[in-house]
Amino acid sequence: MSKLAVVRCIPEKNFESSKEILNNFEKHNWVYLSPPKDQSKISTSSILPEGEGIIISSGGSIGGPNLCFQSIKNLTSSALATGKWLKHHGLEPNECIILNSLPLHHISGFMPWWRHQTWQSEYHWISHSIMHKPLKLRQFSEALTKKNRRPLITSLVPTQLLSLIDDPDGLEWLQSIAIIWVGGSMLPTDLADKARRKSIKLAPCYGSTETVAMVTCLSPQDFLKGSNSVGFPLEDVEIEINKRNSLKIKTSRIATSKWKNDKFESIADSNGWWEAGDLAQYITLDNRKAIQILGRRDSAINSGGETIFPEDIEIKLMKIISKHQIPIKDIFVLGVSDKKWGQRLIVLTKFKEKGIHRYPIIKLLTDLIKDWQPSQKPLKWYDCPKLSRNINKKWELKKWQDWVALNSPIS
Repeated sequence: MSKLAVVRCIPEKNFESSKEILNNFEKHNWVYLSPPKDQSKISTSSILPEGEGIIISSGGSIGGPNLCFQSIKNLTSSALATGKWLKHHGLEPNECIILNSLPLHHISGFMPWWRHQTWQSEYHWISHSIMHKPLKLRQFSEALTKKNRRPLITSLVPTQLLSLIDDPDGLEWLQSIAIIWVGGSMLPTDLADKARRKSIKLAPCYGSTETVAMVTCLSPQDFLKGSNSVGFPLEDVEIEINKRNSLKIKTSRIATSKWKNDKFESIADSNGWWEAGDLAQYITLDNRKAIQILGRRDSAINSGGETIFPEDIEIKLMKIISKHQIPIKDIFVLGVSDKKWGQRLIVLTKFKEKGIHRYPIIKLLTDLIKDWQPSQKPLKWYDCPKLSRNINKKWELKKWQDWVALNSPIS
C-alpha cells in the first residue's frame, strides 16, 4: 500500500528536497510538496491511489484550490511531450542547460527539475536573490555557456520578465536564452511587444497542475512574428472550446484525482475530458487553430503567477477579525490590474462605528498577516461605509471596481 510522505519545499534547500523526493519515489510513496508556509492539509491515514507520484496544490480548477495527485507516469509523459516539442523546434533536450528559478512546490517549478531527470540534461537552480541581481545572473549564465557551449532554456512568469527586461544586464541575459517558456498568467500585450522589439525568444504556453504543466505552446518564431496566442496543443493533448468559450482538455496525463473537502474527487469526466478554470478561443495561425486564453471563468485572479481566490482570502481575514475582536463589520476582497503582478488584491472595508481612526486598525490587520504569501496580502485597503451585497448574495464586482478607481485608500 502506498504511503504519504511530506517534503517541505524551502527554496534555500531545493537540492536536499529533490533528493528526498527521489528517495520517496524509490519507496513507492506519494510525496506531498509542501509550501514553506503550508496551508493545505491531507490526512496521513487516507487511502492513497496505487503507485507513486506527487501531491501538489493547484488553482486551475473551478471553485477554489485543491490538491492534485500526479503519478510519476504522468510527470514523465509531460516531460517527454515537452522534449518532443523542443526537438521539433531544433533543440536536443539532453544538450540543453535548464535554468530554474521557480519554486519546487509549484508545477511550473517542479517540472523543469523533472525534465532534467527525464532528459538527462544539465540543470541549475537559480536562487531568488540572484534573480534580483541581473549582473550576477548574466555572469553565472555566461560562465555556463563558455564552459559547455550548450543552449540555455528556462521558464519564467511575467513578473520576472518585467523585472529583468528594463535592466541592461537582465535584458542581455534574456536575449542569451534559446527558449523562455512563459506561463503562470497571461502575458500583457505591452510586455510582449517590448520583448519582440528586444528580440527575446519567448514561448508563451498554457498549462496547469491538473495537466502536469504545459499543454499548448507558441514557438519563439511565431511569437516574434506577432502572435499573442499560446500556440498549439502538444502532441499528446486534445483541446475543445465550446460556444461559451469554456476550455476543455483531454490528455493521458490528467491528474489521477484531487483531494478536496477531505475526500478524493475525480477530475476528468467519463470520456477523459477535464474542464479548466479558464476561458479561451481559437485564432487562426498559419492556417491552423491556435489557442488564445481570455481569462478566468470564476472570480479567481492571477497575481505574480499564483492563482488566488478572493473568497478564500475574505474568509481568512474575517476569522482574524473575529478572533481579535477588530471593529470591522464586513469586507470585500477583489482583484485589480497591476502592471508588475498582473493583478493584486485590495480590500473594501466597512467599519462597525463611525468616527474611529481607520489607519491603526488596518495597521493591526496587516501586522497579523505579515507572514502570508506576498500574492495573498492585500495591496490597499479602502474605507467603504456603503459596502453591501446584492439580493443574490453575490458581490457586484464591476460596480466596486469602478468605485475603487474614484476613491483613495486608507493611509
